[in-house]
Amino acid sequence: MEKKNIIKEIKKAAENDKKKRKDIRYLRAMAWFVKKGFLKTNQDFTKWNLGKLCVQDAIWAGKHLEPRILEVLPAAMVRLPKEFVRNQKEPKALNEAIQALATNQKEGPLFMGIDYDKYKVWVDLKLNDGRTKPMFEQKQMRSFRLSPTAIRKLNQLRKESGLSGSEIIELLL
Repeated sequence: MEKKNIIKEIKKAAENDKKKRKDIRYLRAMAWFVKKGFLKTNQDFTKWNLGKLCVQDAIWAGKHLEPRILEVLPAAMVRLPKEFVRNQKEPKALNEAIQALATNQKEGPLFMGIDYDKYKVWVDLKLNDGRTKPMFEQKQMRSFRLSPTAIRKLNQLRKESGLSGSEIIELLL
């Protein structure tokens, strides 16, 4: 008798899961994360036209169907902040996780039961488009006041080497 009930429960859960996987919130979130290169799946999302992703949809999809979305979400929001539609109903833990990742802290908060070390890994992932650099490769703006003779030497080196001024200074360091 127990075996039949267990099988019945499993079938019911599978049917419920199948219905949820047709939900537009899940499909948009998975398409976004797959096309950006954060996740891989066997579903075909090549024809999906991506816009901005609603954070609430991603959280719903992560809670109900695909936990990997929750693991990747904080890093994606640090890497591509303009690609998300945010609102006031976001969990406080998400903002804390984003802040910890953005400031490159050694230890950070749990995000919906996920350890900081697990979601921090995704900040340094190389993405499909190649334009978005991982955090450890992003250049930082620094300004220096150089003397006119130093500027002349820098310009001369630029012409001779074909490199930018920043690249020459990096080579000298």
